[in-house]
Amino acid sequence: MTFLRGPGTIRIDVTVSRAVACSVAVKANRPQGLSRMFVGRRPEEAPALARQVLSLCGFSQSVASRLAILNAADLPMGEGERVAAAAGLHAERIFETLRALIVHWPSPLPSELATVVGRCLRKARAASQAIIAPASSGKINPQHLASAVARLCSVARAIGISDRGDMPLPGSACAAMLQHIVDDRVFSGRRPDALTVEDDLEVIARLCDEPDFINLPHLPGRVVETGAYARRAAWGSGAGSYLAHRFLARIGEVRSCLGQLTALAGTGENDWGEHDWATLACGAPTPGAGGYGAVECARGRLYHQAEIGDDGRLSAYRILAPTQWNFHPAGPFVETLLGSRIGSDDCAARSVSRLAVLFDPCVGIEVGIREVAHA
Repeated sequence: MTFLRGPGTIRIDVTVSRAVACSVAVKANRPQGLSRMFVGRRPEEAPALARQVLSLCGFSQSVASRLAILNAADLPMGEGERVAAAAGLHAERIFETLRALIVHWPSPLPSELATVVGRCLRKARAASQAIIAPASSGKINPQHLASAVARLCSVARAIGISDRGDMPLPGSACAAMLQHIVDDRVFSGRRPDALTVEDDLEVIARLCDEPDFINLPHLPGRVVETGAYARRAAWGSGAGSYLAHRFLARIGEVRSCLGQLTALAGTGENDWGEHDWATLACGAPTPGAGGYGAVECARGRLYHQAEIGDDGRLSAYRILAPTQWNFHPAGPFVETLLGSRIGSDDCAARSVSRLAVLFDPCVGIEVGIREVAHA
């Protein structure tokens, strides 16, 4: 079973014994050498290049790059640019969350709901781009922002995201999707060990010092997770379906981002505080002529790290994507799957695919199931 998302894939091979996942192998096949494209360029070129070559969550990539470059040069990001970046980051997180849930949901929706969500997704893209486009210039118009936010709110309601409360609106696409998993007890709940700003210095130090860290990031003694479920840690506990908790965390995040955008449109720059910005993005200089930027994008905490040489050009560049944590061979996805009673054949593939989609990878997923023969 394959779900296409973008360049590269994650191959998940599961060995099943008596309906239980007894071994899990995760292998990422992603484009290599993207970071090398930045080396030798002028620092100011990096954000646009990041958005161009890393099109998924492209605005988040550009903001992380911009922060890395500014911190490498020991320069601050201006207040107006931060407000614009915050608006764009929230808008992109809303659209990418909705897009991933709708496009990659492994169970079909009734035809009438599929038609509605397809139309809504196109409207959500247009409304989010109406926010991201001006945000890319570092300026936003409060009236235009308010209009685009209102359209996003309308689309979210049409898909089933309530203005209040955690549960999706009855009869909606989100309600139908939740019904597919609400009684699923295949996977046991686990409270996520969230990757946060508190981890940034250690992550950046290891990213710079350990050559393979970019592909296999780890923090000693921890099984780190990042993304909507980790940000909303309360979803990690409690009775009920683990998959449903993960799903509700995702739609809850859309509702939260809509609230942040609505507040931002109504308050303006003068009321924008350090705490609000810190929940979205941050950065700092690194030893030598370097700096990093970290952004909470749709799929989790994204890092860019840049170094500027004596010639004024980029001498090193590193990018660490959220998917590398969640689908680490000893990461939270594998830990959740291993030992779970997933069944066999198509049933097993469906369970693995549902779990994978709700861990929200940034590349396509391929699932292979092998059953152990017993005498």
